[in-house]
Amino acid sequence: MSVIYDYLRAALVIVAFIAGKQNKKSAWSFDLLLTAWFGMGCYLFPKIVVAKIFGTTFNAALNLGVQNVGASFLSVAAFNYMCLKSRDETVIGSIALSKAMGFLPLLVSTLYTFIKNEKSVTHSGFCLLLTIFSAVWLMNVIILMETRPVIGRREQKGVVSIVFRVLFLVLLLQGLGGLAFPSSIASFHNIKSTVPMTFLIQSVAAVLISKIFILWYAPCFIKGEDRRNVFVSLLLFVVLFQLAILNYCYQKKEGAMATVQHVAPTLLMMALSSVGCYLLSREDPLYTNTHYTRSKSN
Repeated sequence: MSVIYDYLRAALVIVAFIAGKQNKKSAWSFDLLLTAWFGMGCYLFPKIVVAKIFGTTFNAALNLGVQNVGASFLSVAAFNYMCLKSRDETVIGSIALSKAMGFLPLLVSTLYTFIKNEKSVTHSGFCLLLTIFSAVWLMNVIILMETRPVIGRREQKGVVSIVFRVLFLVLLLQGLGGLAFPSSIASFHNIKSTVPMTFLIQSVAAVLISKIFILWYAPCFIKGEDRRNVFVSLLLFVVLFQLAILNYCYQKKEGAMATVQHVAPTLLMMALSSVGCYLLSREDPLYTNTHYTRSKSN
């Protein structure tokens, strides 16, 4: 019966996708709700997700991996929600571009894991996963093709733009590292490199890759509020990520040094995002909204 429900959920996602692509507002709502629903499910109910997708019993490491995936999706959903009222084409376009380009590695990783390990994973669970990821990816491709937003026309002056560039490099390196060397990432955290764990690490890395497109265009955002939302969404990811790790360390009775080793990869992201928020709070809104280092006509 559980298998049937998975296929029914996949069918409902397809129906919602068809209804959502009728206009821009419903497309954004579909994207936001689906991303938030999936992220919330992974973060709050990791045991259920592990059982449905991989058919395995409780495992603290797998629970941590699923919660990290949930944290990354909730961060994406939070940024989308905070920017719902934005009228800046660069903000809207960068969000759609980040998912249209960044979710491709997620789809490839999911397909590769399913094809290579078809006999050891749950077909209905991966069917639901592929449906969700494909729907989010395709919806944003459609948004880009139909709206054709003009992005990257202007770039703000100041230290905040430098912070965005450094964050871009940090997430790019972490994302590429997770996609290319998931076993090394698992080994660094003293976690056994299994097929499910490799897939979960690559999934988080793919979402980080999607964020680099927003970070690349973030210095072009006209309003300080939209730029602040980028930092806030990254801070949300780090906080949720670290809460999941602390819970894992508590369950495994890890020592202080091991706990620091687990949280270390996100500390730089947290520090840079905090600095960015602080610098934005000190900027003159009139100055930051009218001075740019470069511009070009539409």
